[in-house]
Amino acid sequence: MRDLEETMRFDPEEGIANLDDHLDRLKKAADEGGFKFDRHAARNELQAATFGKRRPAIARLLLSPTGAMAIEVRAED
Repeated sequence: MRDLEETMRFDPEEGIANLDDHLDRLKKAADEGGFKFDRHAARNELQAATFGKRRPAIARLLLSPTGAMAIEVRAED
């Protein structure tokens, strides 16, 4: 089973654009695929991963079927 992936735009002034929409989409996909997903933990992990960033970036969250998350933040092209 493949991981679920959600890609989000981060702005240092505004935070992650449409964060609730991204989390809703991930929750729906997780439910449909039988994945474990902790929305609150995902929000916290994303905020921690982008804390102190001063430039626009792309945040990518990978969710495994067990609920484990990996977050990558890279500079926006």
